[in-house]
Amino acid sequence: MEDNVRPEIPEEKIFEVKNNNKKIDFSKPFKIIYFDWWFHILTLPFYLLCIFFVFCSSFYFSLRVSGKKNMKILKQRGCITISNHCHYFDTVFANYVLFPMRLYISVVQRNYEVPYIRRILRFLRAFPIPGGPLGLKMITGPVGEALKRGYHVHFLPEGELVHLSQTIHRLRPGAFYQSYIHQVPLVPMVYILQRRRLFGKEMGPNWVTMRLVFGEAIYPPELVEGTEFPRKLLKEMSEKAASWMELTIDKHHKGSHGAE
Repeated sequence: MEDNVRPEIPEEKIFEVKNNNKKIDFSKPFKIIYFDWWFHILTLPFYLLCIFFVFCSSFYFSLRVSGKKNMKILKQRGCITISNHCHYFDTVFANYVLFPMRLYISVVQRNYEVPYIRRILRFLRAFPIPGGPLGLKMITGPVGEALKRGYHVHFLPEGELVHLSQTIHRLRPGAFYQSYIHQVPLVPMVYILQRRRLFGKEMGPNWVTMRLVFGEAIYPPELVEGTEFPRKLLKEMSEKAASWMELTIDKHHKGSHGAE
């Protein structure tokens, strides 16, 4: 498979996180994901309120979902899911579309270090990926437990939010490693944003419609003890997902000529 070199996210496009002064010391015990029954009961009212808010917001964005046949596997077993990160609402829409299936969403550590915001993220079933080389190793156990319970775990492999972008940037390998280590399918999604038009004239950049497209599940290479880590095969897996995202975005934009 051809290995396309995708762009890195320009520094000026990276969303600046402010007031992240509630630093997490991962050398001390830290609960990555809560599976406790009492925690789910405690946070359920807030979670349902957010789902209702997102339901109302879906009308503003004219949210549409395509590729629903590819969602069937999500009802059968725990999966890794991935998507592009192009809007402040994309992760909450993923949660909304999959409701009542449980979806845990990974976020970068610095987002989890903002006071109050970290509580909201926790209540919305988001968990931090610790920074540094041991980050993925630290989340592997909790991610595996979530998958065993039949829940889904969502990754944003581009790593950063680029608001309203329809470019697929270089994908980080974490989601594909987790799919391989836990031997679960990876289900790609892609968000397609299109400008609204009023009387034939294109409206402002934030006046967009949103379509969420589910792709076919991608299966990891077989895990065989005593063999080398299949970096090349996982890179091909990543390339397959990224190429599908790009082709799907291109197809929808060309098909609508920029209008919904």
